[in-house]
Parts: sequence; structure tokens; C-alpha cells
Amino acid sequence: MRGLLTIARHDLRQTFASRAALLWLFFFPLLFAAFFGVVFRDDATPSTARARLTVVDEDDGPLAAFLLRELESAELDVVKMTADEAAAADDRIRTLHIPAGFGGQVLSGERITLRLVKDEGTSDEAALAVQARILAAVARVIGSLVEQKVASGDRPMTEELFVDYEPPPDLVTIEASFAGRAKVIPSGFAQSAPGNTVMFVLLVTLTWGAASLSTERTNGMLRRLAAAPVTSGEIVGGKIAGRIAVSLLQIAVLLLAAVAGVVLLDLPLHADPLAVLVVLVVYAFAVAPLGVLLGAVIREPSRAANVGVLLTLVLASLGGCWWPIEVVPAWLQTLAQALPTGWAMTALHRLI
Repeated sequence: MRGLLTIARHDLRQTFASRAALLWLFFFPLLFAAFFGVVFRDDATPSTARARLTVVDEDDGPLAAFLLRELESAELDVVKMTADEAAAADDRIRTLHIPAGFGGQVLSGERITLRLVKDEGTSDEAALAVQARILAAVARVIGSLVEQKVASGDRPMTEELFVDYEPPPDLVTIEASFAGRAKVIPSGFAQSAPGNTVMFVLLVTLTWGAASLSTERTNGMLRRLAAAPVTSGEIVGGKIAGRIAVSLLQIAVLLLAAVAGVVLLDLPLHADPLAVLVVLVVYAFAVAPLGVLLGAVIREPSRAANVGVLLTLVLASLGGCWWPIEVVPAWLQTLAQALPTGWAMTALHRLI
């Protein structure tokens, strides 16, 4: 056992003596996770989206102004423009036209049409939502008209009744809320943080682990170890233990960085750090021997490192480190469950 620990400490010291190894252990995982987390950031918290609505009010009377206030209260971002301004605007999405004489025609009981124009290339679903909100605002205006008619009795109704008019509180209200959080496909930091951690732990294990063992075989270090008072089991165990120690230190630093990001930057990584640590420790024990195996099979150090990079890229992509596994075909999702990267990503996503 003493020989095993000595060999493990030697491998750990050699790895951390390399500046390139330190970059791939700590700097690049944090850089990649931060970059892709920001680029693909998405807020999965449910919310009621507000929609932009350009309004051309050719009437500009009190009743039209009341309709505009009701549109704003219906979760619409109302931007009032003239007809010429709306025609020249580049940022318009959909435009509601209120015709001249709107207030007078409504009060006289004449039928009048509000025209909603949707620009080409805009979302049909959003246009339907806006149309529904416009209808809700119109319904509230009609209700206020009825209320004012009842209050005025036989007196004729005028638009002056709607100057700064505030409708009475609703007798019936409907309260809507989101029933918890939906199961969503991971995105942003929820995908990039675990994905890059899993990938770079594997990358360092397969490249430095394989290349260092091949190098020791080339320069005769393994032959000298064979002549030392250690068993072959201690040699193999020491090499594996060294890879595990490197992976555990890498995991500890990356996990501390993630916790700091949650505390200082409010990153959306809502998981128990201890549970995440347990998953990553199990993952480290699963992949660390692969680097030793690869170094034992491939004798040339540079070739061993190149094969390690290639295997890492394949296992990372198939295991869901680059993109959520939910977006790939069913047979690839099944294949991911046969890979250590797939198991790790599944566990981390369920925790986060």
C-alpha cells in the first residue's frame, strides 16, 4: 500500500508541475462553461410575456384614450404613433388602427372596426395572443359603456364621461398562477457547467493519464519501477490512484467555482453541492482507470494523447456534454445510458 501511495503522489506532483495541465484542469473548463452559459442563457422561470403593440390613434379622443389604458393593463406594451411614424418605423411588429370618429360612433351605437395589421415574418402565435388581449380590452370598454349608461339614465352619453375615467373594481376576478416548474430542457449555465465539468475531467484523465504512462514506458521508468520493491498491483493501482487524485482536485476546484457563481452571480444551479460532489466522485472513479488503460495499449505518448482527445470528444458529444441529450434521437439517448458521460450528465441534470 505504501508503494501505491508513493506512485500516486508522484503522478499527482508531475501533473501539477505542468502549466499546460493546469490550464486544462482549471482555466479552460471555467472559460468554456462561462462562455457557453452566457451565450445560451435562458430563464426557465415561467412568466407572462408582454407583447409590443403599435397603435395609430386617429381619433385621439377620451374614449380612445380609455381603450389605450385598457390595452396597457392587458399585458401589452403600447407604443402610440402617428400613421406616418408607424409606416417609417423599423421596429414595429403589429399595428392596431383606431379610426377617426371612434368615440362618437361608439356612443351613437354605430358599428366600427378596429384593424390589426401584422408585419410579415412575425410570429403567428404571438399575433393570436395579442388579438386575444385586444378583445379582452375591448370587452372591458364595452362593460364600462354599459355601466356608464346605467349610471347616466336618460341623459345622453358624451365622451367627457371618459376623461380620466377609472372603471369600478371587478365584481368577479380570476387569479391565475403557474403550477410549479415545468420539466424543461437544460440550457445556459444549467447545461454548460455540468457539461464542461464532465468533459474536462475525462479529457485530462485520457490525455495526461495515457500520455504520462506511455512516456514512462518509453524512457524506461516502468522498467525501473518493476525492479523496485513494489508489486505489479501496486504499480497499476498507484497509476489509477494518481489519476483519481488529479480528477478529485479538479472536481473540488470547479465545484467551488460553481458555488461561488451561485452565491455571487446568482447562477441558476439549484442543487445540493454535496450531492453533486458525490456524483462527480463516482464519475472520477469510473473514468480514471480509462487513462491508464489507454496508456497501456498505446506506446507512443503523442498518439496516446491524440486518441485520448478523440475519445473524449466522442464520449462528450454522445453523453450530452455539448447539448442536452433530449434534443437527439431516441436511439442516441439510449446509447448515452451505456456511457459514463451519459450517466453523469443524467444524474447532474436531475440534481440541478
